[in-house]
Amino acid sequence: MKEGILSRILTAEQTELRARVRAFAREVVGPRRLEAYENPPFLMEMSRLMGGEGFFRTMVPKALGGAEMGTMGGVLVVEELARECPAIAIAAMNQMLFPLNMVMNPVVMERWFEDAVAGRIFAAAAFTDPVGIANYTEHPEIAERDGDDYVLNGARYYVTQGTFADMLGVGGIFENNMHMFWIDTSQSGVKVTPMPKMGVGAPWGCIELTDVRVPAELVDDLSSLVKDRELANISGAGTASTHFITAMSLGIADGVWEKTEAFLRQRTVRERPLASMQALQHKLVRMKQNIEAGRSMLYDAAQLVDAGQGDSIMDHLVKPFVSEMAADVARECATLHGGRGYLHSAGIEVYVRDAMGCLIAECTSEMHYSTVASIMGLPGAEPGAF
Repeated sequence: MKEGILSRILTAEQTELRARVRAFAREVVGPRRLEAYENPPFLMEMSRLMGGEGFFRTMVPKALGGAEMGTMGGVLVVEELARECPAIAIAAMNQMLFPLNMVMNPVVMERWFEDAVAGRIFAAAAFTDPVGIANYTEHPEIAERDGDDYVLNGARYYVTQGTFADMLGVGGIFENNMHMFWIDTSQSGVKVTPMPKMGVGAPWGCIELTDVRVPAELVDDLSSLVKDRELANISGAGTASTHFITAMSLGIADGVWEKTEAFLRQRTVRERPLASMQALQHKLVRMKQNIEAGRSMLYDAAQLVDAGQGDSIMDHLVKPFVSEMAADVARECATLHGGRGYLHSAGIEVYVRDAMGCLIAECTSEMHYSTVASIMGLPGAEPGAF
């Protein structure tokens, strides 16, 4: 790709990755995808298989045994998996992104990194305090220092993979600054209970920590996020996993659209396929138009990041645009299936529930819009997401 030129034309390496992940999603995940909503062992099985396929190494530097395909590579993996099963997509997102945080700590990397990217163990990020996720500056202190150890007491909600994670990266405030505490879930004082939810797979985990001791060598300073109880980054540049939740939304929209188009071609009324009716044709085309617009926007944003030219405004606009589009497409597709679309066994209504989750994950549309307003310097605007 020439500098300054962005397009949806993929490199040979990206095309090959997309084909491999799409084949895995359709052939391995697709036939059993509804198991993901009630069955944590299915998520564990699929994660082990994805680790074996090398998907979790997509963003890992080549020097560490990865493919070094950057944000664009990760976006392709999540998008293709989400076409069939967003629960598997978000599991892959966890296992691709979170081990990259281990690299900054040699002790953590030596202990967990290779097993995580290989899919032999399951990693989880635990950042949401009961008081909220984005209001980090209001979180209560989670740790106290005791000699060479930190002692943690508190809770973390909505932990993806939390019910079966082998290790946790717990984000929390200590002495007014954000820290990362790396914890083995088998150690004393760690309690995990399921938190049932609307969609995106089996229950999340509620993590309760009671006098959990963490050696100082397993603690990282994250004051680049919160320092002295003030947000350290208010430029809007720190969008965390925004692009990957956006990719999940895009995959949801494309997946349910494909299944709906096939259904309308097959289902007949008065011996004519529903897809022959102009009103329904226009619905399909309009949805396709919006899906492709979202794809162009996301791919451009991802390529800008990989080129070192990340655009904060683009990063905060793409997520609300695509997630809202996906929710609209999923709802429309469910109604086009009629009563069948309301049946869990048909596998269509789950897309509606999953799309709703993406409206909330990585901050709501209003939070991103507030951040864009702040970046633009509009009067009185304050960042709502970072």
